Amino acid sequence: MPLNRLPFDRRSFLGSLSGIAAAPAAAMPASPQPTPPQSGSLEGDLLAAINKIPLVNTHEHIIPEEERVSLNVDFFTLAGHYAINDVISAGLAGDELRLVRDESASARARWAAFEPHWNNARFTGYGQALRIAIEDIYGAAEISGQTIDGINDRIRAANKPGLYEDVLRKRSNIAYSVLDDYWNAAPVKPDPRFFVYARKFDRFVAPQSAANIRELEKLTDVSIASLRGLKQAMERSFEQSLEAGMVNVKSTLAYSREIHYSEVSESRAELEVQMLLKDGRHVPEGFRNRVERPYRAMEDHMFHHLIQLADAHKIPVQIHTGLHAGNGNFIENSKPTHLTNLFFLYPNVKFDLFHISYPYQGELSVLAKTFPNVYVDFCWAHIISGSLSRRAMHEMLETVPANKIFGYGGDYRYPELSYAHAKMARRNVARVMAEKVEEGFCTDEEALRIAEMILHGNPDAMFGWRRG
Repeated sequence: MPLNRLPFDRRSFLGSLSGIAAAPAAAMPASPQPTPPQSGSLEGDLLAAINKIPLVNTHEHIIPEEERVSLNVDFFTLAGHYAINDVISAGLAGDELRLVRDESASARARWAAFEPHWNNARFTGYGQALRIAIEDIYGAAEISGQTIDGINDRIRAANKPGLYEDVLRKRSNIAYSVLDDYWNAAPVKPDPRFFVYARKFDRFVAPQSAANIRELEKLTDVSIASLRGLKQAMERSFEQSLEAGMVNVKSTLAYSREIHYSEVSESRAELEVQMLLKDGRHVPEGFRNRVERPYRAMEDHMFHHLIQLADAHKIPVQIHTGLHAGNGNFIENSKPTHLTNLFFLYPNVKFDLFHISYPYQGELSVLAKTFPNVYVDFCWAHIISGSLSRRAMHEMLETVPANKIFGYGGDYRYPELSYAHAKMARRNVARVMAEKVEEGFCTDEEALRIAEMILHGNPDAMFGWRRG
């Protein structure tokens, strides 16, 4: 969006804008949200202006609204994305964890098992996001055994068509979100009111059995008896995805293996494809599979083929780097510097590196500074840690050209939590930009211009090309 078309008067925003109206709360919170900045302060007035910026949300997993409203959704459903992982880290396990996940059990019983560990996890970024969603959208400032039934009643009452319009548009002011529909084997065009389409091809890059190959054949109607057949199947899926509206390629292979992809000859990759078709090598189970890859040469070769397809079609590529979701993984597999050869080999491909590569954000900052085709993405980051995100944003604004920073991606399955993440992201950007003004880094007008770039203009330039 050009600066002269911002959805507010940037020349008069200081001192004249009101803040977002607060949703009614049922009671004083037991663990309050951070105090919002005062209206009239630099940070407060920046936040009021930033609240008016329609966000381009770089990364989501939000399920279709028709599926969402068909589910029996409650507090524990919302807690089940991310927050539960910190509660497990705090000690929830065994019979208690099974009880929390038992939808047939009473809410009071589930809460009794959840609460002791939640009390130790509620201040993490995941916990904060859950509390913000419950308070702002469902009016409950306190989550407790006394309020859990009422919270569930409100969640169920709101679970009807129109929920996404209310939460994603009216409350969150999200222009559109880049959707990773990992649950669909074949491409399915998402609701264009809310989403543009990201598509993963990891199953073509890293099949682990002859049965996986048969699944790819069924998916694409392409016979796979060789490396050439595997490539043709990937190409067919790529074409289907373009027809469904794909705006970028997405890879999450960092959950499965180290993300360095060597240049491998066709002959070497072919040998491994033939071995795979015969199930000729033992594939380790459990965590060992993330470091022992019996078909690594094939995977490396196929990943390069994927990037070559993206290059040919001028499609940007999003890659998971840094922290993994869930509990336990090999974090070193996700170092962004593993990808360096790709940046050299494919200079025309735009690489959007996710999650600020935490805890390797310094590496990402260097990569984005030195490679014109590497971009920094704060998706997920604000709910990992607000203070971490602010520190990283301070550093990256000083090291990376401002047009290469994407400020927000919700990375949630449920829109209420994406709303909470958006609120946290806007606050972080407002605070950082106010501090930058106070440091003499930029003027207040420049601060607002940078905020608009990282929250809307930059990601829209990469992902908005199919929206007309």
